[in-house]
Amino acid sequence: MSKRWLTLCLLGIFYLTISGCGNAPHSQAPVDSKTAYTVTDGQGTVVRLPQKPQRILSVNIASDEILMGLVAPARIAALSYLADEPGISHITAEAAQVRARVRAQAESVIALQPDLVLIPDWQPAEFPLALRDSGLTVYVFRTANSIAEVRQNIREFAAAVGEGERGEALVARMDNELAVVGEKLKRIAETERVTVARVSTMGGSGGVGTSFDDICRHAGVRNAGTLAGLDRTGSLTREQLVQIDPDVFLLPTWDYTNKTDLEKLRNEIWTDPSLQTIKAVRNGRLVQVLDRDLFCTSQFIVQGVRGVAAAAYPRLFGKE
Repeated sequence: MSKRWLTLCLLGIFYLTISGCGNAPHSQAPVDSKTAYTVTDGQGTVVRLPQKPQRILSVNIASDEILMGLVAPARIAALSYLADEPGISHITAEAAQVRARVRAQAESVIALQPDLVLIPDWQPAEFPLALRDSGLTVYVFRTANSIAEVRQNIREFAAAVGEGERGEALVARMDNELAVVGEKLKRIAETERVTVARVSTMGGSGGVGTSFDDICRHAGVRNAGTLAGLDRTGSLTREQLVQIDPDVFLLPTWDYTNKTDLEKLRNEIWTDPSLQTIKAVRNGRLVQVLDRDLFCTSQFIVQGVRGVAAAAYPRLFGKE
């Protein structure tokens, strides 16, 4: 055998070896053209699915909640660790039917071998890249900053998991609830609109372009954060609060650090000398609306609309 022929043979063996080692752990079953479909995720990536996914994994509370509304628990491989936290989750009871919990860590996700992973676009780009490199199918979704974008996410999730009709049913229930609240708010004249200021332990006052601002718009109230020209990270100062003079303070109900004494925080606002001229303090309108509703970007966001509207206009919702 010539040296040239021997060299070509060895190179061929080497190529087959590294190709086999790279692909064998992630080999895919033959794709059935009758069941296969594609969707485009929130970053424009085309995601190919050989069939409806049966081991779906979610690493975010919003996708946890939407997913639970679209598919049977048996089709969910894991939910985020926040799914069991009643302060921020609407699905604690339903989540008990799904055993595994994950954080946004590549190793723990890969270990579960899901056939579809749902990841929010604010996660570092390295995270979905590592999952795709391991052979997993990843769908990166846009963070919703409005109720319209929540609707869009629900429809896109529904398409990804092959449940279009269930997605439309979720959207219809949202719209029905919004219509009920909207009908009540027709009794409020423009001159009677209430201004609310959100107090949060998670940072930010929910200013321009946030889901909270859109909740306020649908609830028929003025958002102090927006009136102050804040963005999503800005917080209202005492001077801004005095100037805007909100009618209602929305107080937090949950602290993700578990380090804040929420009752103490309420008393600090109540007794702060610099806030005594504000209508919300003078009239004792320091109200709690569940943080899981106010920070929600799933189908349950409509509960935030109802909660804020009821805090602002209690007589319309039987709260007086």
